[in-house]
Amino acid sequence: MPIFEIVSKLGKKVRLTEIQWTHIKYKHIELDNQIFKMISALREPDFVYYSPQEENYHYIKLFKETPVSKKYLLLIIKHLNQEGFVITGFFVSKIKRKEKRLVYGEEDFDNL
Repeated sequence: MPIFEIVSKLGKKVRLTEIQWTHIKYKHIELDNQIFKMISALREPDFVYYSPQEENYHYIKLFKETPVSKKYLLLIIKHLNQEGFVITGFFVSKIKRKEKRLVYGEEDFDNL
């Protein structure tokens, strides 16, 4: 049973499974109780990058208030046809764009 299943900004159905959520909370405890931020980052990201090497998408949204101060939430999503799933997620101060292709948003931003 999924924790959530939504349609992302790219028009893909994306789900977060209980197994993946358990893994994410274990590795990134700061994401506990941040489901609404995760959904927001998928529906209304500031940027979405495609990583050809990893064959996944990086959804990124800036949040002024998080458990670890002002940060970007980065969600790594695997798309398969019209569906996708959350691989992992975490808060970051810098967006690494090297070898990634912007597919949504504008690259005019400041790293924290």
